[in-house]
Amino acid sequence: MMHHTYLEQLSASLQRYGLEYSQIGEIIAEVESHLQESGEEPLDAFGPPDAYAEKRVTARERVAGGNWQSRTFRATAFDEMIILREAGKAGWELSDVAAFALYCRRPWNLKEVRQWEYARRVGLNRNAIVAEMLTEQWEPCGNWTPFHYFKRPIGPRSED
Repeated sequence: MMHHTYLEQLSASLQRYGLEYSQIGEIIAEVESHLQESGEEPLDAFGPPDAYAEKRVTARERVAGGNWQSRTFRATAFDEMIILREAGKAGWELSDVAAFALYCRRPWNLKEVRQWEYARRVGLNRNAIVAEMLTEQWEPCGNWTPFHYFKRPIGPRSED
């Protein structure tokens, strides 16, 4: 893989995880410097860009401490449900939404992680939408008018 292609993919992955541009720039500069000095291929040195981005973001979160790992996924109305489907499979629980952002969390303790599924409804009558979704065991987890987001766990927790 060409170095510039790897760096572009790494940058895009870090952006999806919600890192600030200055943080992304630091990581990209570090990777680029290593590749220039070592002459290694990016995949040999760091592995796939998505996996390396996950590793770097997780390392930053570990330093922050606490029982919960938090993650901001960058998304649009066009790709957010795809992102949420993958995040839910990985145990990320949606806690709030904003313009171009999905705020998620999951426990550091892997025994407490559970998978989630998500639904989005569009409409102006939030009360009616919430009432309908509650009858189907969906829990409200975010609102960005006119979008309403719902979650429910898939199966038991790992420890159950």
